[in-house]
Amino acid sequence: MRKKDGSTILILCLMLILIPACHRNSPVGPKPETQSNLNQSEGIEVADTIIYEVLISNPNPDDPWAVKCLSRLNRKILIDSIFSMIYEKRAVAYNQETHEKLTAKQVRTIESAKGFHRDDIGMIQFTEAWYLNTVRNTMTKKVLSMVLGYNFYLETGELFGHKPVFRVEMRNSDK
Repeated sequence: MRKKDGSTILILCLMLILIPACHRNSPVGPKPETQSNLNQSEGIEVADTIIYEVLISNPNPDDPWAVKCLSRLNRKILIDSIFSMIYEKRAVAYNQETHEKLTAKQVRTIESAKGFHRDDIGMIQFTEAWYLNTVRNTMTKKVLSMVLGYNFYLETGELFGHKPVFRVEMRNSDK
């Protein structure tokens, strides 16, 4: 599984390098990047929508790679901040299945359900836009939305997967 994940990352990196190169001499497609055609200094858009999952808790403390990957994450601040953004109406939560907007009261009901605890949110599925600035040698990611994933365990106590809690829209959340 780890080799597959590494291969996926390698392929994604190669795509990010090669896709803009394919359009350099093409009359169709994005213009070569200059300071005048950058998207608000972010760069050229290489992905208007990309979706991927990130584990934010380690289901296997004996896995040194997972320990290293998560060692600098302040998970509690991340999760508490997302809930605060919703409760303070700076972000909007949606039911992942019905796509209906959730009120702060509905989110509080989800959070107060028997067995629910913020500590059991172990995954976030990000939807992002990616920008590559070849002038400044930077890459910017803009989070459009996040789906919080609740750890789902088998009867044996083994992590089976993640159940969506809700989706949080980061764009146009005031509308």
